[in-house]
Amino acid sequence: MQSISKANDTGNNHAADFWKFDMHVHTWHSGDSVTNPKEIVDLFEKRGILSLVCDHNSTAGSAEVYAAIRLIDPDIPLILSEEIMTLSGEIIGLFLTEEVPPYLSAPVTVDRIHDQGGLALVPHPFCSYRTSSALRTNMLNKIIDRVDIIEGYNARVLQDKDNFRAREYAIKHNTPVSLGSDAHTVQELGWCFMELAPFDGPRELLATLRSGRPEFCRMDPAIHQVTRLVKAVKHDRLLEE
Repeated sequence: MQSISKANDTGNNHAADFWKFDMHVHTWHSGDSVTNPKEIVDLFEKRGILSLVCDHNSTAGSAEVYAAIRLIDPDIPLILSEEIMTLSGEIIGLFLTEEVPPYLSAPVTVDRIHDQGGLALVPHPFCSYRTSSALRTNMLNKIIDRVDIIEGYNARVLQDKDNFRAREYAIKHNTPVSLGSDAHTVQELGWCFMELAPFDGPRELLATLRSGRPEFCRMDPAIHQVTRLVKAVKHDRLLEE
């Protein structure tokens, strides 16, 4: 069974020495996603694409996925992750040891992440569509010196200029940039990833992100309608239980 460092579904010899890392996906442990964690494991096994599972206010999906992936390739580090809703918008914690509770202030959330030896990633920071979940710019400016990664490529951002603004902001503040499909459905998986040199911990990831090669395409805006429908259906089912 192939290790991710050997996987190559593009025919590009350059890619054979790199990991393909999609740094923002969701499973059905998120209230607005229907993706079975097994689909993310299958993507890794068949195409060598490693996914960072960032479920909303939960590490359950990432724990499930990485337990299975590490059985396939023990060299893959355990990256327990969570997309945490703060009082000012969302922040992703990577390399966690336990869940960070939602609805804390953004500075306290970053503290909780760093106290675990983790990394703080700000997803879709300037997304003009997600006005409630994107971290507010005034707060980002206050904590940028403690932010480890800025998501500069998000496939669900509707306008290219919003992603471009995120990358410009990251360059200005000398912060590494990540790429994420933000996939909430199986159909979104496998289209976007960053080619990175192999890493085994937070510091190594930060270093290799600076030389990563993005493979990126923006999703059809209609995908947000699917997400809203999924969220409504799952909410109704919870009320029925």
